[in-house]
Amino acid sequence: MNRTKLVFFGGSKGGVGKSATSHLACLGAILCNQPAAYVLTDPDRQIRDKGRPYDVLDGRQPKQLASILDASRSTPDGWLIIDGGGNRPAFDLAIADEVDLCVFPFRPSHEDMDTVSTDMDRIANALAWPTAWPTNIFAIPTAQSFINRLSKKYPSRVINKPIPFVNSASDLLAESLDSPSPPVRRLARRVFGIMEAQFERSVKSVKRRAAS
Repeated sequence: MNRTKLVFFGGSKGGVGKSATSHLACLGAILCNQPAAYVLTDPDRQIRDKGRPYDVLDGRQPKQLASILDASRSTPDGWLIIDGGGNRPAFDLAIADEVDLCVFPFRPSHEDMDTVSTDMDRIANALAWPTAWPTNIFAIPTAQSFINRLSKKYPSRVINKPIPFVNSASDLLAESLDSPSPPVRRLARRVFGIMEAQFERSVKSVKRRAAS
């Protein structure tokens, strides 16, 4: 029997798109007719669930989060997307052991490169994913250089399909989500598709290592 797939978006640096990417992944799953739930774990943030077509779960306290994780192990299918919040390296390390896929979003800056490198050194199976990526043709080459450098340092651990910046994606973090704009829906489907494909590759990789 299949069980819920657990995906964690973490990382020490704030403002890199963990929450937006988590919501996009959940919305994309729903648009692709797959069950999904978003888990808020940052104790300094408020639950915002109005108008969202996926469940929003409160995992801000350890007991609440443990209960959610326990329940997911007996749920037959779907996706549980955990939003890690920023600057909690010990939390990231603990959650990484509980999930199927651990992802660290990063933006094209030297500071983000330093932070995501430190996080990936600490958590060996984690992946890095470029988020809120520039679409301006003049900015793309510089941004791509960050992906190239990180890919060279961590072969096969960088998702090389960046999530482009879409201004209306900020609507996902609003108090209430009404009707997502067409660009947001397209981006959500793309994010989910990339995440799903990466999940399958990661599962196959784990099986190959276990068999060898």
